[in-house]
Amino acid sequence: MVVDAADTEVIRQCLLAAADGPFFPDWEFHTLLGFERDEIRRMAHRWPDWDDDVEQSDAVNNVLNSLLGYPHGRWDVWHDYISPVSEEVARTYARWRNEDELDASGKGYFDRLT
Repeated sequence: MVVDAADTEVIRQCLLAAADGPFFPDWEFHTLLGFERDEIRRMAHRWPDWDDDVEQSDAVNNVLNSLLGYPHGRWDVWHDYISPVSEEVARTYARWRNEDELDASGKGYFDRLT
């Protein structure tokens, strides 16, 4: 769960980056994240308010996990969409998951998908 205003802003930026950035191809978007691009965009614009806590939790989990673990190959434009470096996003994600740190391996990525 989000612990402070800074984490709230990092997550909002990540949701918007997933929806509007070049990180996930359209043909694979729903498969990777479990939501359509427009659904993630609506969540980002309403973040942190949403009608369904489970749905929102799944979206945040899958977006942050995929931004950090999916081989999108777009680190060159990361800062065009997300101001903190990926290590800070990983720390935010770990706090949100109530974990000390994330397993950065491929297994860790797949184990965190919901």
